[in-house]
Amino acid sequence: MNLQQAFIHCVSRAARFSLLGITLGLTCILLICSYNLFFHPLRNVPGPFLARISRLWTRIGNYNGVKAHRIHAAHQRYGNIVRVSPNELSFADPAAVREIYMSDAFAKEETFYRAKRVFHEEMIMSLRDQDAHKARRKMLSRGFSQAAMLDFESTIADKTQVLMDQWARLGADGKPVDVYPWCLWLGFDTVYHLMFDEDPGSLRQGRAPDVMKYLRAWRPLFTYKEFVPQLEQYGVHLPGNVGNNFRLVEEWKNMAMKLVQNLRTRGSTTPFLRFALAEKDAHLGRPLTDSELAEEAMGGMFGGTGTTGNTFVYLLWGVLQQPSVTKKLREELQQVSEGRDETPSYTALAQLPFLQACLNETLRLYPTIIATLPRTALRDTTVCGVAVPRGTIVGTQNYTLHRSASAFPQPEAFMPERWLDSQGRLKDDERMKEAFVPFSVGPRKCIGLNLAQMELTKATAAFFLRFQRAEVDWDAMREGDMDMFDCFSASPRGTKLILKLWEKSS
Repeated sequence: MNLQQAFIHCVSRAARFSLLGITLGLTCILLICSYNLFFHPLRNVPGPFLARISRLWTRIGNYNGVKAHRIHAAHQRYGNIVRVSPNELSFADPAAVREIYMSDAFAKEETFYRAKRVFHEEMIMSLRDQDAHKARRKMLSRGFSQAAMLDFESTIADKTQVLMDQWARLGADGKPVDVYPWCLWLGFDTVYHLMFDEDPGSLRQGRAPDVMKYLRAWRPLFTYKEFVPQLEQYGVHLPGNVGNNFRLVEEWKNMAMKLVQNLRTRGSTTPFLRFALAEKDAHLGRPLTDSELAEEAMGGMFGGTGTTGNTFVYLLWGVLQQPSVTKKLREELQQVSEGRDETPSYTALAQLPFLQACLNETLRLYPTIIATLPRTALRDTTVCGVAVPRGTIVGTQNYTLHRSASAFPQPEAFMPERWLDSQGRLKDDERMKEAFVPFSVGPRKCIGLNLAQMELTKATAAFFLRFQRAEVDWDAMREGDMDMFDCFSASPRGTKLILKLWEKSS
């Protein structure tokens, strides 16, 4: 056999093996799809065809930032219980919230929550073990208690005042102002100051802090690591944008480590770190390492920046499109106003029903935690009367629960008055309370709830007391700019909100 014949023979054999491999691969795929369609325990639960045979249906939604929207549309078509992947069920019935998230029959789903680690350490958002989470929450929650927030209120008031001053300067004579980045900077400056007793100065300087590039880098890594868990270990070595994102998060981790080490050296009086620096984690039986504490701080920066900032953006968007809502809110705020440049106390503002109704309606229609928080069944059980086999993934999503027509008639409309009774007081409506869970429920409830409520309340009051007129600049905004982009937490797809502002006279 000459060289040419040997080459042809090798190519022929390789082609046969390749064809065999492709045939076997296609056969395996066909068998898996057939099992999922005809033999899987969830085979009788309705759902989109692609979702019933593959996780690709939800992955496409992840990639395009519309997973929550796709699941919501599926509920509208198929009903309260939808099969959104071969082994996953989504529930639209508000009763499912307590049955899933307050039951010991379920645990956090491993792949999803492992991907929520900031870099390599377990932190409060990613911890799956209930005892470990309970111990970590006990250690950190005192830094976000109502008492701690009342001590911190003057700092929040100062920052909202700086923000209003900057907007008044930039928007003089009705000039357009993009308020979106400023809302994020307010959230960042506030949570950073709370944790480290230091003002990063983003609002005063009028520019994005360096950390913002790290937050932007980490956000898509949720999805990447959920698809390919090994990226957590090897991502920093990849070329291109994906690898660059991992390297930026590594820089962020190094920065956070230095912050923690400096605080250990000089001591800290911040509510967030006062106990965490010295006390033992009851589950671990030791204090947190610098690495562990750094990643808790990184999670705090991320959570305290995007969720509060985006909610404030959507509140302005919702209220300013309805002159009657704007007028009523301003009139109510005038009842406790101490002057254009003085924001009333949180205690006074918390008693204003229409203000609280506006906040509730924003959190309802535009929940920043938009997506499903998945749980895995630890044993055979039921949810809303439906059998859930052991190992099945289940969950609810706020985007759908908050649009429950039985609890919220005209669910797509921004209607703060739905939260008030005929006497103008906040309703005590069980259906609404059951369906409204913007901060989750039970032991996994958002640790930053008190901070978010105070910050949003103070910022909203400061805005509507400072500006006698404000409107969306429709010449600068395009249709779809304010659509919610789902990347676990939600933000405006256009990443902007352009307003025209007219300040009250002093």
